[in-house]
Amino acid sequence: MFEQYKFAFIKGWGMFRKDLKHTIPSILTLGTLLFLYFAVFTVNSSVAKAIGNVTDSRLVRVFIQDDFDAKEVKAKLNQLKIDGDIVYFNRSDAKERVLEVAPNADNLKELPEDLFPRFFEIKTVNETDSDTQVVSLSEKIARIDGVKSVESGKKQNEKMQRIKSISGLFVFTLTLLTGISCAFIVFNNIRLSLYRHHRNIMVYTLVGATRRFITLPYIVSSKFEATCAFFLAWFFNKLFVDFAAGHILKDSFFVLSTPGFWHNTVLYIALMSLAGLSAVYSVVTFLMKQKSINEI
Repeated sequence: MFEQYKFAFIKGWGMFRKDLKHTIPSILTLGTLLFLYFAVFTVNSSVAKAIGNVTDSRLVRVFIQDDFDAKEVKAKLNQLKIDGDIVYFNRSDAKERVLEVAPNADNLKELPEDLFPRFFEIKTVNETDSDTQVVSLSEKIARIDGVKSVESGKKQNEKMQRIKSISGLFVFTLTLLTGISCAFIVFNNIRLSLYRHHRNIMVYTLVGATRRFITLPYIVSSKFEATCAFFLAWFFNKLFVDFAAGHILKDSFFVLSTPGFWHNTVLYIALMSLAGLSAVYSVVTFLMKQKSINEI
């Protein structure tokens, strides 16, 4: 059994090298498709992480009018007996808080502190507070003299979660379409290779070669093709992320990050499985149609 797989590997590698000039267009097509998928997935996952860092369902921010004393507003907030911590941010603290949330936004460091608003940040202790309770609290705070505006993290979080759900559905659909497209590309390339070598294949059949003997080298060849396309896509996605992070998003709080090791591993295994199944189906259906050495 080992010798059989060893022969299939050597034969498949030789077949891949011999047909490389015919396989390059397929590798480039497959690599481009995977690169587009990597790029979309990278942006989508980075947006999801950014949303998760920005939103907090228990957070309420109370912005103060410029001509009011923060101590007076704080006293009125205490009268509401809010079950949570109330933290005051002056203009300097507000600037530092923004820079914590957006560490890569170097352009914000140059802005004067007067441009940043004063606010109270209230984080409720009870995580089970309903949206109605948080909104009710926000409405009470908004009626306090000196309060300019109130932002509720609960409502913002639900809106962001809906955006993440739609984005996740889009990526799931894109994954299915990408997988189907990859399978068709590998199938067609193997089928073209079969037609180029059909006379040799029929000779193997006539001398008693099994379907496994004929199919295994094509499975190996398809996996080499898919591997080249995968690493080509990964390389260009890495260049895309580095360029975007170093130039386009240099002064932005938004940070792009490439898919992690385990995600890449799962994608690679899935791609190898698709390539193998496509090769098997292509070879089997081809052999079923070939009945004579003179047929093509």
